[in-house]
Amino acid sequence: MEPLTEAQRKTLEDLYRRIDERVSPIAGTHAWWPCRKGCDHCCRHLAAPLTITRLEWTYLWEGFQALPPETREEIRARVAELKGTQRPYSCPFLDRESGGCRVYAHRPMACRTYGFYVSRGTGNWCHLILGLVERHGDGDIVWGNQDAMEDTLARLSGDTVPLFEWFATAPTEGC
Repeated sequence: MEPLTEAQRKTLEDLYRRIDERVSPIAGTHAWWPCRKGCDHCCRHLAAPLTITRLEWTYLWEGFQALPPETREEIRARVAELKGTQRPYSCPFLDRESGGCRVYAHRPMACRTYGFYVSRGTGNWCHLILGLVERHGDGDIVWGNQDAMEDTLARLSGDTVPLFEWFATAPTEGC
């Protein structure tokens, strides 16, 4: 697998930085907001297996490669299970005991925007957030535009592919 060029890395990390800048004020000014490092509700209840672009895959692969060999094997086994399971899906990168993401710094856009962005007027979030927004209101929240972010990422890196398909093409030796 070809590593990211410096230009690709900068472009992807700039996109992720822009997302973080949109997310930070929402989580930072609303103590009741659940979406932040340590919340794992969406990671345990995915509606579909994660799909990511080639650039995201390469970036995620870097984080995966930095994990201990036994953790990588566990994740590979979970990815293999995704193909034949039914929803809700659990993210294979989730540490099921601690609730933490094993590749948090390398997580893809979908993980970064979930809970903070809207798509075609519909919130990109779970029932927990829906209930909290109904209770607390969202008049002071400036939502991110999921469609614009997906379009930007597609222009940079092409279509998304299910995670298990990326893993199927990944090297297994020396990992």
